[in-house]
Amino acid sequence: MNHTYIVAHNAFTVSAPDDLAAWKELEPRFKPFECRGGDTSSLEIRIISAPLPPCDGESIYRPEHDGIGFITAQAWRLADGSLAMEFRHVEECEPRVMMKMPARLDHAEIVIAPDGDSNDTYFLSHALMIAYMLGTSGNGTLLIHASAVTHGSKAYLFQGRSGTGKSTHASLWTRNIDGAELLNDDHPVIRFTADGTAMAYGSPWSGKTHCYRNVAAPIGAFVRIVRGKENVLRQLPLLNAYASLTSSVFFVPFLSDKLRDVRHAVVERLASTVPCYEMHCRPDDDAAITCCNGLKR
Repeated sequence: MNHTYIVAHNAFTVSAPDDLAAWKELEPRFKPFECRGGDTSSLEIRIISAPLPPCDGESIYRPEHDGIGFITAQAWRLADGSLAMEFRHVEECEPRVMMKMPARLDHAEIVIAPDGDSNDTYFLSHALMIAYMLGTSGNGTLLIHASAVTHGSKAYLFQGRSGTGKSTHASLWTRNIDGAELLNDDHPVIRFTADGTAMAYGSPWSGKTHCYRNVAAPIGAFVRIVRGKENVLRQLPLLNAYASLTSSVFFVPFLSDKLRDVRHAVVERLASTVPCYEMHCRPDDDAAITCCNGLKR
């Protein structure tokens, strides 16, 4: 069955067998973004269950360390110029999911091994996220690793390395700041509108927190969370802001030079138009209050 979804004004179509367990578990996360109108899809994604074909091509990406959590990925450039990626468990040799995309990045085929695995939903979600990122990055869409909240009609995005407390800080805001709500807890989408407003959008990718909201808000600030003994907020100068944003933008290193240039232009525009901060903080209620008050000033 075909489903059309819109995330950050990007329409894409997903087709999958109705009885595919991994998609049945994943589909409710996409449901808030489903569109039943006549929107033209710029990206078509086909999911099938079949034995994974071998990757006969040039290896263009092999991680130097273990991947995110228990997942790792490898990438090849095939003879016809298309991209192939395999996703597997960190401690296992056999891949579980493969994704192929042509050089024009307008469609993707995702193949799931037919024997079934309890973590296939996670692999499928990751493959769909990368397909979306690649298929929409040419128009300035960015996925950022951050936890985002809305407050007073603005979105505030908390960045940081895994384990530094992004989600904790977001939850402190929703608990202590009147009117604060979680927008997305792992991968909100960023895109500039036609009038030049930097917007944060909810997405079907929200990590361990099930927050799949089809909402959007102008970005009030980016805040990099750093563990500290005191709760102190300071604004970053432009070059530091650019570096901070670049390190959080979800990006695969084997993209074309053209898409690298697009990413650079969008990040540079964000750094020069949206205030970026660094928050040294403890995981306590005062951290959220100090951060919120500092941003207001």
